Amino acid sequence: MDRTNSTPTTAINPTLLIIPFQVNIWFGLFIFITGNISTIGNFIVFTSRLFRARAYSLYLIAESICSLIYFNYVLVTRMIQKGYQFPIINRYDPICKIRQFLSIYTHQVAFTLFALATIDRILSTHRSIVYRQWSNRRTLVYKLIPAVVIIWFVCVSHRLVLYSNISGSCGPQLGIYEKFDSYFEVIMSGMVPPILLILLGCLLLRNVRDVARRRIAPADGTLTTSQSNNAKFLYIQQIDAQIATTLLLQSFVAIPSFIPFGFQNLYTSITRSWYKSPLQLAYEDIIIEIIRLLSYIFYSTSFYISAWSSHGFRKQVWDSLGFGRKKQIVNQTNTFT
Repeated sequence: MDRTNSTPTTAINPTLLIIPFQVNIWFGLFIFITGNISTIGNFIVFTSRLFRARAYSLYLIAESICSLIYFNYVLVTRMIQKGYQFPIINRYDPICKIRQFLSIYTHQVAFTLFALATIDRILSTHRSIVYRQWSNRRTLVYKLIPAVVIIWFVCVSHRLVLYSNISGSCGPQLGIYEKFDSYFEVIMSGMVPPILLILLGCLLLRNVRDVARRRIAPADGTLTTSQSNNAKFLYIQQIDAQIATTLLLQSFVAIPSFIPFGFQNLYTSITRSWYKSPLQLAYEDIIIEIIRLLSYIFYSTSFYISAWSSHGFRKQVWDSLGFGRKKQIVNQTNTFT
């Protein structure tokens, strides 16, 4: 939720007042471009023939759709109002309600889907066959994704009703609801995501290490007939392990993305009625705008982390762009010439 303080600006360096606008324009534009490339890239890769048969891919496809809305509505309206100084959120009540609803709804849905994809990888890498049998269940995914969408809509739809710009600024109804909404956002958007993802990341790290210890290659480097017949299956397993490592790295990106956001919301809620000098407010405004934009980083970096950490993901990116097929055709041509 975005609030502004009306205070005298005398004796303040004008540069300090301009920095928040420039941060929202240029840093916001950078996140907008990289975020859209990331979500579109993830969508293309995980809908490919190689990946779409895996349950975790379905979670990540749905997450990409949510992230696309997150960047192209929530972030764009923020850039327009906080960067270009056109009060699109404060002026139009429907935009106010929808924007504040989507800001938490798309975030919670996307985060939950990412957590479910991580849990699927935890189950698939578990040493117990009982747990592994619960991984990659597409029928379960088709039930869980609609359930996540519906549950979070019920949980946060109050913003569509109780947010308005009647006072000239988009915000919640004053009183008990304002405090409830503020602390709800602190807990669900700032505290729960990093704690849960760090926990899931540690479990996934432990399982990946167990898999690495259990995986023993033939001493002479040769493959038996049965191993050759299962080469494609083993290749898919290798990609699954790489994706597990990727999800692990993404889990730790949640620390700089969500923890400062939670502390900033908590600090703002506690110090709302405190006296602050105009200079202090100017510095706080800069810090708040940077922290708010950093909260988008978790969803804008997933594609690049996957491409950096997973050879199978990189190969699928090249294949989706057509470069892999061109290389295969060149190799076949060279073979016949």
